[in-house]
Amino acid sequence: MKKTIAMDDNDLGQIIDGLTCRAGQYELTAQYHETGFADGDILEARDAEEARNIANHYREIIWKVREQLQYV
Repeated sequence: MKKTIAMDDNDLGQIIDGLTCRAGQYELTAQYHETGFADGDILEARDAEEARNIANHYREIIWKVREQLQYV
């Protein structure tokens, strides 16, 4: 089900920024699972594949938000 949420540009920018940071943390978590080392905080994930899938999902959400902003 699609829903519409109204908010100002600053709030949308904060959401995109937060999602970008979270995706980056999961990418570091995937790196940690692959190499045993990561330069930063890691998040809970079963393995590198799960962490990468979560990061990709966050990137997809970011893309969807940015795509919709182009037509507003």
